[in-house]
Amino acid sequence: MYDKSKVETMIEKSREEITELCEYIYDNPEMGFQEFKASAALKKFLENHGFRVEMGVGGLETAFRAEKKGTGAGKTIGFLCEYDALPNGHSCGHNIIGSSAAAGAAGLAEALGEYDGNIVVLGTPSEEGSGGGKEILYQAGVMDDIDCAMMMHPGAETVIRDKSLAIAQYKFTFHGKPAHAGACPEQGRSAVEAVVQMFNNVNGMRVTVKGDTRIHGIITYGGAVTNVIPELTEAQFGIRAKTKSELDELVSRVHNCAKAAALSTDCTVDIEEIGITYLDMIPNEILLKLVEDNLVKMGEHIDIYERPAGVASTDVGNLSHRFPAIQVMISIDDPSLPHTEPLAKACAGKRGADIAVRAAKALAYTGVDLFNDPSLVDKAKEELKERVSTK
Repeated sequence: MYDKSKVETMIEKSREEITELCEYIYDNPEMGFQEFKASAALKKFLENHGFRVEMGVGGLETAFRAEKKGTGAGKTIGFLCEYDALPNGHSCGHNIIGSSAAAGAAGLAEALGEYDGNIVVLGTPSEEGSGGGKEILYQAGVMDDIDCAMMMHPGAETVIRDKSLAIAQYKFTFHGKPAHAGACPEQGRSAVEAVVQMFNNVNGMRVTVKGDTRIHGIITYGGAVTNVIPELTEAQFGIRAKTKSELDELVSRVHNCAKAAALSTDCTVDIEEIGITYLDMIPNEILLKLVEDNLVKMGEHIDIYERPAGVASTDVGNLSHRFPAIQVMISIDDPSLPHTEPLAKACAGKRGADIAVRAAKALAYTGVDLFNDPSLVDKAKEELKERVSTK
């Protein structure tokens, strides 16, 4: 049986290195698919700990697959790295996610020494904005051998059984007819009126949708000058629902809102999906209970054992439909909301690195459990099979 105390020793031995990695990613925020500095730093860290790293996997320049194979056949355990930022920096704490996954995998491999199987770190770009790095990598076959995967996400509270909504994002481009707004407005067709009517249609739809759905839109282009009937406007909508089937129905209704708006204003509309649809998260009790037990043994306070409803979305959800994959929230001891500057500040510096170390230990301890009893992975797969068959 592998000893978890060795994980503690190995990760603490690398604390300074983990701190430097976490702080470097935080201090160099990069948007999705542009994470060149972050991916290079993670590559260097993993290579320093004996991993073989392949960059540019799946056709994505800032993606990578790092692995440290054991001496015999066995389970392949995945650690999921995210490292993209938002326009206001690392306001979702992905510097912590990336560094904790890499540190957890390295600490696990070094603690085990010799083992059967494979430890894989998956560098997955562009989780924000429906970039869908994980789905792209999965479709490219980069994860074909992964038996299960896990990651820790920083947040205001430690949440074991988090929920995430399925989401799809679309761009709606309305085309009208220009005319002088004062001299001959009757000869024009206003794309502005079309986009405004779409928002009105969507708002009118809200009274007949489920309470756990979310429809949020912005106008990205609304015309150039006031004295010309606008011939072009653009809007974007994010559409979220509890499940993929509910999302499909909601997307159809929002599309009809756009088509009706175009029809009523004598305009036309082009509809284009943005990024990749994210699926709802399928929980895996086998893996989640292992993480929960390890967090408790670490002295972590569990704020929420099961979140009653989903509030956000992630492409980890896509993976959870294919193989056992989990995301557990770890507290940053700060009530700040995600995607805000206060949360970014809470993930900075030594404080952020300390959170990453806590997360790395929980992940590595869970890895020890799986290598000590590989049948747990088989049970996790059986659980997923049963959950999918009953959806």
